[in-house]
Amino acid sequence: MKSKEEQIEVISKVINSTKENLKPLSVNFIFWGSLIVVMSLIHYSIPHFIQYTEYSSLLFWTILPVLGMIFTIVYNIKIRKVLGYETYLNRVIKIIWGIFNLSWLVMVVMSLLNGINNPVPEILFLLSTTLITTGIIIKFKPIVIGGILLMLFTVYINFNPNINFLIVNIIGVSLGILVPGISLYFSKVNE
Repeated sequence: MKSKEEQIEVISKVINSTKENLKPLSVNFIFWGSLIVVMSLIHYSIPHFIQYTEYSSLLFWTILPVLGMIFTIVYNIKIRKVLGYETYLNRVIKIIWGIFNLSWLVMVVMSLLNGINNPVPEILFLLSTTLITTGIIIKFKPIVIGGILLMLFTVYINFNPNINFLIVNIIGVSLGILVPGISLYFSKVNE
């Protein structure tokens, strides 16, 4: 039987290893935040190129994210192989974001079929709820706050439909994903 101090030390090590396992999640947030912000900046800077044809904007906003999904899936599989195991927490997060990816694809296809070429508010709302859920599960307030901020941007879009969605994307995704991702990456393991 271990002493009380040894039991506390074991529990502390498990908690710290779980926090350390969140580093790859932060890389995902940083990657996606950067990708979406850069794509929004490119689209905002050269709209005549991105919107050259009726479908070029759709292709730009679909092909690059799908390639990003493939990249992050491969990255996460490699990380799991390096670790050699998957915690319940990691599995839950993987399922939540897998459902987000599937929902995103369905939203894009439904928008295309319904003639809606700009499903930004719906996607940002879905992203905000997924971020809030993730932040609550991993007990990391900056991600919860980022998700709430992104949700507020979504509400703002609905009351101001003429606002430039690219600017909303840049600001909302920076505050909702990128900054919390960087914060998670640099968070101390022994907190």
